[in-house]
Amino acid sequence: MSLERAVSRFRWMHGVLLAALLNGCASSASLMAVNVPLCDLRQQPRTAPQRHVHDPLEETQLLYGEQVRVIERAQGWARIEALEQPEFTHAKRWQGYPGWVPEAALISWEPLRAPTVIVVEPWASTFQDAYSATPSPWRFPLGTRLHATDMGGHLWQIELLDGNIVWMPHQSARSLEALNTLPPLEKRRLIVHTAERLLGERYYWGGRSLARDAPRELVTGVDCSGLVNLAYRSAGVAIPRDAHEQFLRAKRVSALQPGDLIFLSEKGNPHHIVHVMLYVGNREVIEGPGTGERVRRITIPERLGQPLDRLSSGSVVDEQTVFFGSYL
Repeated sequence: MSLERAVSRFRWMHGVLLAALLNGCASSASLMAVNVPLCDLRQQPRTAPQRHVHDPLEETQLLYGEQVRVIERAQGWARIEALEQPEFTHAKRWQGYPGWVPEAALISWEPLRAPTVIVVEPWASTFQDAYSATPSPWRFPLGTRLHATDMGGHLWQIELLDGNIVWMPHQSARSLEALNTLPPLEKRRLIVHTAERLLGERYYWGGRSLARDAPRELVTGVDCSGLVNLAYRSAGVAIPRDAHEQFLRAKRVSALQPGDLIFLSEKGNPHHIVHVMLYVGNREVIEGPGTGERVRRITIPERLGQPLDRLSSGSVVDEQTVFFGSYL
């Protein structure tokens, strides 16, 4: 194992364990991981996501392998905190994103199986053999982190959470080690590139997955902050899941660079952020506008009614306060 990979693995394990400790985890027995390609985190148990509507019970979506802390179990459901999606709004303190998931979607967490790659295709197919002759039932969405070994630049050998092995085309994932060594400018380009790949995706409140190539049985889509979260995650940059939390942890900037974020507050309330857009350069943003619409690219004058050079962090547009933020 290279020094860079060892450092990356240590940081990942340290971050997960620290999150668990800060959230009052008494023992490793309460730590589990998502064992399905995509899992909906629900505000209430025994509810199912709904397509093409604003579903207020949808909190967020969890990807395969994401760590959770189980708080309680009831009638086949688990109340959890999603440790990889830090959240502040629900309890007015930082915690893992809270909600309910089917208990069957979870598996015991194995700390030695740290992720080494991240999926960069909308939905990556896998195979049961190294000859790509027999398809595997496992397909993983964009942003999924997996424990994989590079097989000569042609395939990834994926070790699943249950110990089974599947094989994935090399172009479907990128090494986290390589992403961690990218200079900031390259990370910005990659973030913008990923956001551009999401253009045309349908908006889904709480969504954090692509509809393109998705299994039919899943409810998929992205909201404004889910889009931003996936774009950053695919470049190896961890940020919170929701717009308000993204704002709280972002650095304030006076001038935007491609990959930076534009936040909008609730009307008349500059202390509550309700929308985020990704600045892609050339005075344009990419955003998930709202239910019934699709991810789009739009100029800042069209979106905010003013040219970029007349806006600054703290400007008020149609009773909404504008803020600029960066993670790079």
